[in-house]
Amino acid sequence: MDYRKDLLLASAARLYSIGIDLEAAREKLRKFVADGVPFDSDQMRQGYEEFAELDRQWKALEQQHLELRDEIIQAEYVETD
Repeated sequence: MDYRKDLLLASAARLYSIGIDLEAAREKLRKFVADGVPFDSDQMRQGYEEFAELDRQWKALEQQHLELRDEIIQAEYVETD
């Protein structure tokens, strides 16, 4: 298999994993709000920082994944011409 396809599969798996963690962090923030945790508390700040870091990682990896996918599609299209 083309090494780029291996990378694509690995990045998809990592996106899934980060997505699970990201949704858990989002839910944690929702629970803080529902429980009345003050927005300016250390607990809320830490929860938000965790969420923001995971969100940043997910968006960066998603961009790389989509670029790699497009490269693979383009290469396969060129090969079939």
